[in-house]
Amino acid sequence: MGNDFTYAIRGLVRENAIAARRASELVASERIAPAELERRQDALLRRSLEAAAERLPAYAGLRGRIPASGLREFLREAVPVHGKEELLAQRERYYPNGGRARWWWSVGRTSGSTGTPLEVFRSVDSAVWEHAFHLQHWRWAGLRPGEWQVVLRGDPVVPLERQDPPFWYADRIGRQLVVSLRHLTPRAAGPIGQAIRACGAMQLRAYPSAAGVLAQFNDELRLGLRFRSIVTSSEMLYPLQRERIEASFGARVFDFYGMAERNALALQCEHGALHVHPGYSMVEIVDADGRPTEGEGHVAGTTLRNLTMPLLRYRLGDTARWARQACRCGRSYPVIENLSGKVEEQVFDLDGRAVSPSLITFAFKGVAHIARAQVAQVAADAWEVRVVPGPGWCEADARALRQNFEQQVSRRLALRVQTVAAIPNLASGKYKWVTQEWRV
Repeated sequence: MGNDFTYAIRGLVRENAIAARRASELVASERIAPAELERRQDALLRRSLEAAAERLPAYAGLRGRIPASGLREFLREAVPVHGKEELLAQRERYYPNGGRARWWWSVGRTSGSTGTPLEVFRSVDSAVWEHAFHLQHWRWAGLRPGEWQVVLRGDPVVPLERQDPPFWYADRIGRQLVVSLRHLTPRAAGPIGQAIRACGAMQLRAYPSAAGVLAQFNDELRLGLRFRSIVTSSEMLYPLQRERIEASFGARVFDFYGMAERNALALQCEHGALHVHPGYSMVEIVDADGRPTEGEGHVAGTTLRNLTMPLLRYRLGDTARWARQACRCGRSYPVIENLSGKVEEQVFDLDGRAVSPSLITFAFKGVAHIARAQVAQVAADAWEVRVVPGPGWCEADARALRQNFEQQVSRRLALRVQTVAAIPNLASGKYKWVTQEWRV
């Protein structure tokens, strides 16, 4: 009953006819002239600047100053690049309504794997747009209206303690078979494979690590699973993973880049290029001083669709550079390359089963007072969660973290939470937030 209600509401609110119509409009305008694309983006940028000036104290100084033209230059001159640290430290300035969510707003949350979990308030309209952008990408990957998907991500669709099928939920409104990643084991792989074949799904949508595990079972247990395409996200997709997944399922992988803050989106096309979507946000690649660069730099994005809480020049923890050549697909969207995201390694539970790094992020959601965290497997039977405590950290936070790991990740973990003074960066400036220290 719980899943029926959840997915029915999701279908009613965001996965609806409005989103489908918007997706069709997005597809129809993919190859318009760059000048027209820029004009449309400028119109959206003006709305975001006006909304930020009206609703967020940090940008009240923009009122009456937004020019009739030259919006991009104005944005760079008037708004400094900032990141999660500023939003966490100055909530009263960067959030609407004094930092309190109104009941009709959606609240998106980051995992907290690189700091204290962050909330972002979102409008219903922006959630509908979000689904429209994904529908557009699924069409790039060959999914046709009415066809089924298999979803293998973090959705907790069945109780963690369940031992017998079903290990999935059939969302008939959204036409998706949502499989519990927490139950993807050799014992459950057979029934899961049967359910996937029975629904006739044409597309797999999954974390890269989860798609890799399903591919392994598909080959070893001869499940006979084939798809038209695979859509991956939320983790770095490595060439060896891509080769293994594509070979197993006889389909091409279409990766995409997004985040909980919803201020950047890049979609991989049939030629393998990663296109930044100009209708979703205005993306910049900036150097250490926040200046645009043609070389390697930090990804920063300005919200174009969420007028409830616009993020202006918000810096992410990822680096990339602009591609120097246009893509053969002919779409007008710019292309990025050398995208570098979270650094993570593979860890295993007490049964030797691989645990997805993306699944681990669920344990940090809702746990406050964390400045930085790292999950390390230090032995075959031992995990260590290292926490650099923020102001207010206490034993109740540690208990909540342990409980979340048990309820959201796996009951087959031997885990301890340890506070540390610091977690060092790698030479690249990033750090391993999931690290394997047993098999080294």
